[in-house]
Amino acid sequence: MTEHDAPERLDGFELRDLISILFRWRLWLIGGVGIGTVIAAIVAFATQPVYRATASLLIESQDIPTTIIASPLNDGVEDRVAKVREQVLSRANLARLISQNNLYASRRGIDSADKLLAMLRRDIAVDLVGANEGNVSQQGKNSTIAFTLSFSSPDPAAALRVTNQLTSMFVSENDRLRSQQARGAALFLVRRADELRDRLVALEVKRRSIEARYNGALPDQLALSQQSTSALRAEISRLDAETQGIAQQNGLLVVRQQQSTPPLPSSARTELAQAEARYDRLRATYSDSHPDVQAARAVLLLARQAADREPAPPDIGAPIRAEVSAGNSRIAGLASRRAQLVSAIGHADRLIAMAPQAGYELNNIEREYDNLKQQYQTIREKQLDAQVAVNLQAEGKGERFSVVDRATYPIEPVSPHRLKIILTGAALGIAVPFALMVLWELSQQPVHGAAAIRRLTGEDPMATIMTMKREPRLGFLGWVQSLRSRHAAS
Repeated sequence: MTEHDAPERLDGFELRDLISILFRWRLWLIGGVGIGTVIAAIVAFATQPVYRATASLLIESQDIPTTIIASPLNDGVEDRVAKVREQVLSRANLARLISQNNLYASRRGIDSADKLLAMLRRDIAVDLVGANEGNVSQQGKNSTIAFTLSFSSPDPAAALRVTNQLTSMFVSENDRLRSQQARGAALFLVRRADELRDRLVALEVKRRSIEARYNGALPDQLALSQQSTSALRAEISRLDAETQGIAQQNGLLVVRQQQSTPPLPSSARTELAQAEARYDRLRATYSDSHPDVQAARAVLLLARQAADREPAPPDIGAPIRAEVSAGNSRIAGLASRRAQLVSAIGHADRLIAMAPQAGYELNNIEREYDNLKQQYQTIREKQLDAQVAVNLQAEGKGERFSVVDRATYPIEPVSPHRLKIILTGAALGIAVPFALMVLWELSQQPVHGAAAIRRLTGEDPMATIMTMKREPRLGFLGWVQSLRSRHAAS
């Protein structure tokens, strides 16, 4: 293999040229690492340590299973924790925590109150815990069973004290919020139930009014009205037949009466008729005081007395007239009854004609009544569940937060991570001079070896002069020997 085909050649540089460059810049690289490490160490040990106290709270469900008593509070666990967090971390509560625990004492005269509150909110952390010890965002929203509550502070005692206070505030605020929601739900359901009950009563009154207005025309009464109308029409037909029969019978009786011979009058009645005729004729001629008129009046009186003493002749047509009169009375009664039946049929026909409108109005009322009744029964069931939820919250058996692990005194600080900072400083210390080295070599483009000459001129060098390597001197002794040699040469 020739020198031109050396495998260590890299874009005009040979591997030994690269090693030579690094060797020339060794002091810069070593100095950068040292300076970066020193600065990082100073920063790491000068930074104030921060301690964190953490408490774990379990989200417990109500003691009575929801399959027996359904809870009216169906908000999600994450939403409930968020609501409690916002209530606890209100301005008033945060200001009280800062005042009671003398937090950020060195910053009170420098920063504003809003900035101090923002710092306190930043130092408080609430992390949800899933059912499989994982993050909630990776498992889904409905897998939350617990959450951790922590506070970070330079003072470990303050971190423990504030974490315990926050834990108590979370537990009490959740109980208050759940009780308030349960009571609010119960009161709302009571008002809703009363409203539905009033509407049901109003619909019941309206339905009774419709039933009274359309009495006989209602759907359940229509068949009875039709049957009654048929019976009334049959009764009218019977009355008409009976009336016609009685009328025919009376006609026959009148003919029979006309065909019968009247009896001859008696002598006393004949004399009475003659006396009445003579008296009327004289009165028409003379006055009442005339002697002939007075004599005729006396004869008339005697004739009447004689006629009255004489027994009356039998009346042959009296039974017929009585029977005809009874028939006429019966016909009048049948006519009155027929008029009543016609009026009843007219009323029934009007009811039948109103039946579609009555059914439409009644169906609308009954449909609305059934819907409201179903809503009322549902509201009543929910009202009972809400009252049970209120009782469970009052007895401490509803959904609640319980402390699983109380906060302990933090021994080790959570920040700063000194080793990580020192390693980061060392990495930056070697990266900066290395970047400067790369920029210098690329900008100046010095000649490194035969490969660089070949790349620049296109020709191979005529000869290569080797450099003599000195024996390596080790450590401090080698450096001292080098100084002595230079002094002797001078």
